[in-house]
Amino acid sequence: MKNRKGTYIALIDYDSWGYQITTGFPMHFDNDETYVLETDENGYWITSGAPINNLCSLDDKSIFERLKQSTPFLSQNNTGTNFRLIHLNLNYGQSFSSIYRPLFTDKYLKDFSIPFQEGKPARDFYEDLPITAPNEYSNLLRQIEIILDDLDSIFKVVSPHKKQYSVYGHAIRNVIMLACTELDSRMQHILTNNAVRPIGKYFQMKDYYKLKNALRLDEYSLSFYRYGDLEVYSPFSEWEKNNELSWYKAYNNVKHNREDKFTDAKLYNAINAIMALCIIAISQYGYRNDLWNERIGKIIKVEKEPIWDLEDFYLARPGKRDIIHYPFPNDTEHICKRKILAKEVLFLVNKPHSKKEDIISKIDELKDLIENENPNKISG
Repeated sequence: MKNRKGTYIALIDYDSWGYQITTGFPMHFDNDETYVLETDENGYWITSGAPINNLCSLDDKSIFERLKQSTPFLSQNNTGTNFRLIHLNLNYGQSFSSIYRPLFTDKYLKDFSIPFQEGKPARDFYEDLPITAPNEYSNLLRQIEIILDDLDSIFKVVSPHKKQYSVYGHAIRNVIMLACTELDSRMQHILTNNAVRPIGKYFQMKDYYKLKNALRLDEYSLSFYRYGDLEVYSPFSEWEKNNELSWYKAYNNVKHNREDKFTDAKLYNAINAIMALCIIAISQYGYRNDLWNERIGKIIKVEKEPIWDLEDFYLARPGKRDIIHYPFPNDTEHICKRKILAKEVLFLVNKPHSKKEDIISKIDELKDLIENENPNKISG
């Protein structure tokens, strides 16, 4: 028998006038007490009525039969064909620090049917958490606005067309620098807010790569409303652990070696850098809010975004949110290996009569380890 604990969504499939309908509601299992959740006047989820005892160890079918006895809607609809409990990753009222997930609201329940897309709740019904740091969010959007204004000024000279992607220049370089500097700041901010420390002395691309799966960055695609001759951009789609982001490599090139790499200050790299910054903002705060719509939403269109599993959704609760650190991978093992190899190199260097080939071999081993961990180092 299962010993359930935490927040679940109870899903019920049933037939209605020949249509397959899926409805449901949240439940919270706390030790031996189970609460059915409902929304208050502000849309927050609260416990409804007295707890139902002795459900935690029952199977889904037995729980459904018990719920029928205490839930009028279920007792009136005996045509249910399937009942299942979906365990959410976080309890109601909890959310990851600085990481977006859609809200499960009563919008999914008002019509007694949850719309699904690809077996997951449809994105048209997504809602976002209220912005709890409006000044920080406003400053971020203001920075994006400034960069978009700079890009628009460039487009008054260089036609916004795919044929112009290879055009480069000082103003384009400045857009790349601004966008990627802000991008670095945001990625570091998300990691530090989740108690992630850099593997080395400074945050590097190997640290930022952890955000790809947590935020599902490669599943976002954006476009411009204003510039119909440009295409849809997915700046993180090429991001693999051992592959460098081409537009980010261009940023490092024009930052540290402008004279030799100035041709990397291309329009295409500038556009991708801006879109990457917008994606980071969306993956942290969402985009279904008035500030985004007023400042950025008239320019940037979200063409594609992750379709989230029901398990990923947040449920808002009245009062202060319970902020949880995202379970990023632990890099302690890699750090220990590097330290051990470094000590072995020093030992051989300081050891009398050490063979040169042994020292070189150990240094090469250390270099291989560092390169495998960090293929895309961000220079400070």
